[in-house]
Amino acid sequence: MEGGSSIMKRIAGRDHPQILTDAQGTSMNVDKRSLTTIIDAQSGQLDHPVKSNINQENEKQTTSTSLLDKVSSVLSPLTSNNDVSPTLTSVNGYRLGDVSHCLNISGYPVVSDGILFEKQQTFNRSKIVERAVHACGSGAFGYFEVTRDVSSLCKADFLSKIGKITPVMVRFSTTTYGREFPDSARNPRGIAMKFYTDEGNYDILSVNFPVFFVRDPTQGPDVIRSQQRNPNNFRANWSATFDFMSLVPESMLANTWFWSDHGTPVGWRHMDAYPCHTFKWINSQNQYVYIRYKFSCLAGIKNFSDAEATRMCGEDPDYAKRDLWQHLDNGDTCEFTCQIQMMNESESKKVPDFDPFDATKIWPEDRYPFMEFGRLVLDRNLENYHRDVEQVAFSPGSLVPGVEPGPDALLLFRCFLYRDAQLYRLGVNFHQVPVNCPFMTRYLARKSHSRHENELPIDTEYAQARQFYLNGLNSDERAHLHYNIARAFRSVTRLDIKLRFLVACYKVHPEYALGILKLYDEITFDQVEQAARKIQDKHTVDRTNCYEPYDLNQS
Repeated sequence: MEGGSSIMKRIAGRDHPQILTDAQGTSMNVDKRSLTTIIDAQSGQLDHPVKSNINQENEKQTTSTSLLDKVSSVLSPLTSNNDVSPTLTSVNGYRLGDVSHCLNISGYPVVSDGILFEKQQTFNRSKIVERAVHACGSGAFGYFEVTRDVSSLCKADFLSKIGKITPVMVRFSTTTYGREFPDSARNPRGIAMKFYTDEGNYDILSVNFPVFFVRDPTQGPDVIRSQQRNPNNFRANWSATFDFMSLVPESMLANTWFWSDHGTPVGWRHMDAYPCHTFKWINSQNQYVYIRYKFSCLAGIKNFSDAEATRMCGEDPDYAKRDLWQHLDNGDTCEFTCQIQMMNESESKKVPDFDPFDATKIWPEDRYPFMEFGRLVLDRNLENYHRDVEQVAFSPGSLVPGVEPGPDALLLFRCFLYRDAQLYRLGVNFHQVPVNCPFMTRYLARKSHSRHENELPIDTEYAQARQFYLNGLNSDERAHLHYNIARAFRSVTRLDIKLRFLVACYKVHPEYALGILKLYDEITFDQVEQAARKIQDKHTVDRTNCYEPYDLNQS
């Protein structure tokens, strides 16, 4: 069992990562292929991983002793830690010898069964409040690397030198659609970035358009509602969308981007990211310049046509999420070039044809060219969607020394409203993951009183399914059943899971398994028959041994 301090840092995970340092406080460059974030400099113990990188060009400038060598002894996967118990427990540390039956008296559950209540109450509350905007999304971890010396422009530590590495988390999303809506539909895309810097978390919130629809914060909710569903019948409401767009003259550049093919990008990887707002970069002498960011995708911009996007919404509603996940899972990366445009205070007062602090207007590139200052690389998928995507919280007000908001009313109000949204959605401790360490444990014995598990033959678990299969479904409905399962099998990567399910179908009726296998050829009917004979008088799992699956291998 882990101690309180260790488990707290482990569960806190990526919410509060830091740049790796040794015991003397010296920053360590770390190989992006092997390691990650939080190490307790005093104890030298590895915590939750976030990829980092070693800059080859600057490696020679470090001391002759490799910093990687100093930490190599503590780099081990969390799953290999000796102090991690494989025993399943309740949140209070009760060891669960049986995870499949409630505490009962002669088969009747008792209200004193804290484990049963804990499990059901956790399930009842497993979904948190959906985001008001940007609900449908996914994300990844990676790192930011400085590629140009901009320390004379900004004193932020994460920009202090070429090769400086900062872990990042990026969340991609649609903007106004709900969590379950297809992610290829026409909508602005959100790209929210969290930089885990030495001086705190720095958030940059972007969209895939270089401008926004409004400049005044009072109109912020209006633009969102105009692109959401009709409150009377919950249908798509293009009348409201066009009504708003026709009444807000400053929205016309964003409107044009919206209705162009940029409104239907091909997934998350083929679009640029624009924070839209003007920020201040302040150097160590407290001199400042105004800047605008742009993050250009190295994969190149690709957009669906309207017809292609509509078709993709039906064929693969989670296309963008799947594309990014599979891309990273295959060992590839998703990379962006980080750039800024600059303007000093004097220039900002002399711009004749647009307000440089207006989020509805661009800074023309021919007059204010982009300068590269870094690269952002996503190279690792998330481990837990609820923890890392649903509960991640961003705010334009999460700044670090050296970066300040410009005189933009919309930006200044967003610095407040995002935190307020987080307080409502996640609670006052959204920046923490509270942990209670179970120092005292008790053990409870559980036993099933079901007649099916103690008295009746094994086949009674399958008899009613057999009756439904043979008599409750006609031939067309059985064909649909076979097709639906075979089609879903394409998304199941583990062969043993598919074989186990087919054996369960075989126990219902051999034709059940055979019907599926006619549409799915990765497993043969002979394999299923042999596996079924191997456990002829058993289920696919050992109910007497914590539902441990039986080995169905043919060897």
